Amino acid sequence: MSAATQAEAAAAEKVQGKLVWEPKDPSSTRIDAFRRNVAERRGLQLDDYHAFWRWSVEHPADFWADVWDETGVIASKRYEQVLPESAAMYPPPRWFEGARLNFAENMLRHRGSTPAVYEATEPEGDGGVLHLASYTHDELRQAVANAARAMRRRGLKTGDRVALYAPNCAATLIAFLAAASIGAVWLSCAPDFGAAGVLERLRALQPRFLFTCDGVRYNGRKHPHAAKVKEVLDGLKVEGQPLELLVEIEYIGGQTPIEGAMRWADFLEEGAGDDHIEYSQLDFNHPLWVLFSSGTTGKPKAITHRAGGMLLQLSKEHLIHGGLSKDDVFFQFTTPAWMMHNFLIATLVAGCAIVLYDGAPLKPANVLWELADRYGITVFGTSAGYLSALQRSGYRPKDEFPNLKVRQILSTGSPLRADLYPWIIDAIGPVLIGSITGGTDIASLFAGHNEALPVRAGEIQARNLGMNVDVFDEEGKPVAAGAGEGDLVCKTPFPAQPLGFWGQPESRHFETYYSQFPGVWYHGDYVSLTPSLGLEMRGRSDAILNPGGIRFGSSEIYETLEAHKTSAHLCDIDAAVVCALKTRGGDDEVVVLLVTLRLDSASASPEGFKALETAVKSAVRSARSARHVPAFIRQVQGVPLTLNSKLSEIPVKKLLNGAELSAINRSTLQNPDCLEEYVQLGKELRDAM
Repeated sequence: MSAATQAEAAAAEKVQGKLVWEPKDPSSTRIDAFRRNVAERRGLQLDDYHAFWRWSVEHPADFWADVWDETGVIASKRYEQVLPESAAMYPPPRWFEGARLNFAENMLRHRGSTPAVYEATEPEGDGGVLHLASYTHDELRQAVANAARAMRRRGLKTGDRVALYAPNCAATLIAFLAAASIGAVWLSCAPDFGAAGVLERLRALQPRFLFTCDGVRYNGRKHPHAAKVKEVLDGLKVEGQPLELLVEIEYIGGQTPIEGAMRWADFLEEGAGDDHIEYSQLDFNHPLWVLFSSGTTGKPKAITHRAGGMLLQLSKEHLIHGGLSKDDVFFQFTTPAWMMHNFLIATLVAGCAIVLYDGAPLKPANVLWELADRYGITVFGTSAGYLSALQRSGYRPKDEFPNLKVRQILSTGSPLRADLYPWIIDAIGPVLIGSITGGTDIASLFAGHNEALPVRAGEIQARNLGMNVDVFDEEGKPVAAGAGEGDLVCKTPFPAQPLGFWGQPESRHFETYYSQFPGVWYHGDYVSLTPSLGLEMRGRSDAILNPGGIRFGSSEIYETLEAHKTSAHLCDIDAAVVCALKTRGGDDEVVVLLVTLRLDSASASPEGFKALETAVKSAVRSARSARHVPAFIRQVQGVPLTLNSKLSEIPVKKLLNGAELSAINRSTLQNPDCLEEYVQLGKELRDAM
């Protein structure tokens, strides 16, 4: 390892836990004002955030009642009881018994001529951002009113299902809010999903209506959608569940209309009228939307979320933790299939404007920052992978756009490396860096951003209010702050607990979240609680490596590769996947690293790859330990990615350890064909043990 590379690795290690941002005046934040108000009203001594957090998880009924009032929930009938006194984690308890409300009504509470929605897509050709549309709050309400009337006239009623197979655009938002106003259950699929994956989801919910599109733009090209839609429709007919209504959003234009589809504009015209919306007043626990897990080793889990729980939890996160107001402009890079789309939609509760972008995030590298500059984005939500790629590209947003209004960067999808924190401050500006964690399972957060607390490199600031998050070791005992790593658990009920899995056995719901440790929610993340009471993410628990009894997350290997990405040989790695291979007796395991190489890589030759192996092992041993060093390093042609572009380690681990290819649900992956080489590779590696 070169001296320069050693210095780089040492610098990355050194920055972990270092202070990179702190609030100028914590007392001016909404979350701190909420703490003081609760303390005064209830006669409590809550000296700081952590004392407030402790009280919130020990007195959930009182806390969530205060959140209801603080966030101004609109309800036609107030609740009679927040939570039964004896409520356990499982079965998931009913919340706010007696309340009647509507999620869409709360999202559309704001009126006026100020912007509510900006819609944009990636540039076509060499031009700038193609601005498609904008809606004021009044215009958004009018469009939703028209769509809801059209749905009702077509016979849609409370409890029916409505599906989406379209991009992140205004029509998608309008269709969702219209469906929610009626009490229909929403399901969304991104247009990059293959027909098989969409069919699997539609079969599960049997929607009456499907909203789709003529195509999308991505990476500078138009991608027509009609062929995939036809395949989905044909599949539904074979299943004996044809749709009652198919609506086509003309998104890219110039395409032959999809057979049997109604144009979006005609659909809205069918419901034309005033801006009055008839909101169905529903039980707090009425289902709002169904989100699907990645399902890489079985059928995707149809995770069903309650409307009131989503309203209260997401309002808490946006209004209290994030301090959003009508003066903000909120952006989140996402597709409609990712829970961050639901997170984005819910910011409407603040009366802020939201930016809906569909397209590639780095074509060109400045495209999202041109949006930020143009619309005055104040909260910029993205992924850790995007920030890493931006750093690697050498692009510095503030150099091109020195007057950015961004005050928060939210990062999710994977752990945000510690060395990216100071880079963000330097390349973007002195912003709150909110690394957040939660997931599809709760469609919200366990821990995340907090305007009143400092930010330390490599750490999530704190556990969120009302979320009784802890870290358990293998025996189910708490791991103290600063004392080690373990599984992320939640020990007491919260309103965003899913109702169950739509149309699937309750036993699967129980086994997924409640069977690992009795009486608590097991989330499947491997974490540590830091001395400052933040969280450090280590990776997925099911991706935990345990060679020789030493447990560590796969992220430690990825971080090492990333820290040395400019060094000789390691710079040839394009992508990597790490997993564990059981030894012959099954009583131990070794680390396996599989890599794809960049085009024309010097490491592609046998001699070059041997040098790459040596460099990787040296870097891992130096940065981590001898236990971390991969026993096998092999080149592969591709690494599996989920439909949301996340690395999928579990199928690799299963195939290398002898599972049949049929055990993997191929429809949940972008590139399932890459799995075939893992079957043969697994045989070779097991024979070599």
